[in-house]
Amino acid sequence: MSNRLFLLDKNYILKQAQKDQRASLQLRLMEIVKEGYFLVYNPLRLPDTTSEQVRLFQTTELDVFDELYDILAGIYRYQIGDNQLELLFDGSSHYDKYVTDWTEAFCAYTQELCTKKNFILAALELTVFRSPEKRIELAQNRMKVAIFEHFELKVYKHKGIQAYKSKSA
Repeated sequence: MSNRLFLLDKNYILKQAQKDQRASLQLRLMEIVKEGYFLVYNPLRLPDTTSEQVRLFQTTELDVFDELYDILAGIYRYQIGDNQLELLFDGSSHYDKYVTDWTEAFCAYTQELCTKKNFILAALELTVFRSPEKRIELAQNRMKVAIFEHFELKVYKHKGIQAYKSKSA
């Protein structure tokens, strides 16, 4: 994007805010996934080996969530729709407002997704239970399908975002 015609276009500011928040929100995603695991699979938090592995896990590699993050960022930009900057009367910048709005939306999205068993299992397979012999693409694809079914939207690289019809019964 070297030829930006409108440097104060909402989409440029929002994309920059989303890019800057990537690492912190991916860490937050892992914490939300852990909470989702306990809510769905171990609500009483009874100690067992699996629960202890999940509880004690500290992630260092967040790049496994890059595609997921980009999909959620695209869906957010699609859902908010317009590209007009709004008037802010509180003295904050548009960048600060979009950082706040995007952070809240991302956390809400991931909390909704963490009510789905497939999403939680795929996220844990990518992080806590990751092993070198397993292909991470399979877990990433399960996460994408859970997102597409939840939002009823599908993100295509060249066609953009379109309505998604689930193939399951």
